[in-house]
Amino acid sequence: MKQIGIAGLQREQIKEQIDATAPGAFNCHILNDMEAAMQVKSGQLDYYIGCCNTGAGAALSMAIAIIGYPQSCTIAKPSIQAKPDEVERFVDEGKVAFGLSIEHVEHAIPMLISILSKR
Repeated sequence: MKQIGIAGLQREQIKEQIDATAPGAFNCHILNDMEAAMQVKSGQLDYYIGCCNTGAGAALSMAIAIIGYPQSCTIAKPSIQAKPDEVERFVDEGKVAFGLSIEHVEHAIPMLISILSKR
């Protein structure tokens, strides 16, 4: 079972979306951003999902600092929804830290989880 660290805003809502999209496929851990990023870096977690108002700043700052910029990406920004082909490309490139803005949780999380569950 894959392990996901959830950090930032709307953590409970993100966990609910993950559980509804892929029941039993992911073990979700609600953590602060530093703990989640450090656990991904050490291999204890497979993925990091961070959420903030922009999807790039607070959502990913610790992930970028600890995991690295090449493994991090923003999948949805204010007024810019996640795109399936772009999210698929990020996953194919080996990204493990995903940021999104709060208004896209219901749209972007099911898309991301559907793609991750195929891996």
